[in-house]
Amino acid sequence: MEETLREQIALFRYGVIRDLVSGPLAPGDKAHRLREITEKTWEIPGSTRRRIGRTTASDWVDLYQAMGFDGLKPRPRSDQGASRALPEGVQKLLLQLRRERPKASVNSLIRAVRLSGQVSAEQRLAPSTVYRLLAAHGFQSRPAGGTTPDAKAFTHPYANDLWMSDVMHGPRLLVPGRRRGPKSYLLAFLDDASRLVPFAAFYRAESSACFQEALKQALLRRGIPQRLYCDNGALYRSHHLHVICATLGISLIHSRPYQPRGRGKIERFFRHVRSAFMPHLSEAHLVDLAALNRVFWAWLEAEYHQTPHRGLQNRVPLERFLDDALRLRPAPDDLELLMRMKVTRRVARDRTVRLDGRHFEAPDGFAGETVDVLYDPYDPTRPVHLRRPGESQEHCLRLLDLELNARLRRPPRDADPEDDPSPTTGISYLDLIAEKHEEDP
Repeated sequence: MEETLREQIALFRYGVIRDLVSGPLAPGDKAHRLREITEKTWEIPGSTRRRIGRTTASDWVDLYQAMGFDGLKPRPRSDQGASRALPEGVQKLLLQLRRERPKASVNSLIRAVRLSGQVSAEQRLAPSTVYRLLAAHGFQSRPAGGTTPDAKAFTHPYANDLWMSDVMHGPRLLVPGRRRGPKSYLLAFLDDASRLVPFAAFYRAESSACFQEALKQALLRRGIPQRLYCDNGALYRSHHLHVICATLGISLIHSRPYQPRGRGKIERFFRHVRSAFMPHLSEAHLVDLAALNRVFWAWLEAEYHQTPHRGLQNRVPLERFLDDALRLRPAPDDLELLMRMKVTRRVARDRTVRLDGRHFEAPDGFAGETVDVLYDPYDPTRPVHLRRPGESQEHCLRLLDLELNARLRRPPRDADPEDDPSPTTGISYLDLIAEKHEEDP
């Protein structure tokens, strides 16, 4: 038992008996307090029990008075690391077999021990007992590939019931004069029922902005899925993605960490890309992303979507997807507006707003205000808008051009009421000082 847990248990026990050991008690008080302890429900650290017996509480009092706080800590078992259910000879045999065969499953070790004839037929060898024995001696408590839950094959009945998404490391682009060009990343979506790829493309980065651009293209081309199944990467867990899915009625599902079995179909698609597409790439296809995506999309539409798929009983993915055409939810007309990123910014006194390293100029009347800025994080050429929090009216931000602003003629400023001529006192402070100076000898 860890020392931290032992201290937590000791602190709990002291809290229970504190009133019994803090000072002398009047006649009858001890019995009254013990009765209160036994009648109360407790949250006991390291235990599922909820009640404390009278004898247990009295024993804690005696331990504290005899040994202090350390006396309330649970004592480690003297036989810790040994199995009380297995004879010593059987334990030694199992440990020796594990040393000889480190990758063997526990069930096979038990079977080998029984077949050796060195264990009586009446001796019970429970796998859980053997697991604990091996773990206590530093061996792997689980057999290699043994006790992980079985993965079940599944297929959803209709197209767009479930999309899977993942990223594959693609080929490096060729840059003249450089030995190693930049990497490319294939962001892909796969429809579970039809094996059709709603959208896939190579990008320069494995980022949230690239993923959301790919998702937008997939939604525009193939409609809105009921569920989107992703792994636990950072680009799949952004707040903005959760907002998009909630707005469009998409259930965003993440696989368990280090358990990618549910994404087997898209992993097979990536293996197919590596074996059927990438070996045929030439240098001309790797000059830039546009050339790479152009041949990839041609291969995807003309080859992959038109080739009979063994998982579909040799049906074509596109044909199977179109079987459910009447059930598909089309993307809304304002999808691009819904998928814009929203951030909060404060407009400077010169009406400028900083966004991703760029400066924009806000319309008149926004200086000093805190506003919502809406923009496309993937395409910097698309318009950027702002709006006041709680309002729906949007205003366009203009990319700041300092030279243009220097050439613009500003309209005359409205007259300030304080600048209007008004009667004066006629008192001239300096003239009065000069006159006084001339009068004084």
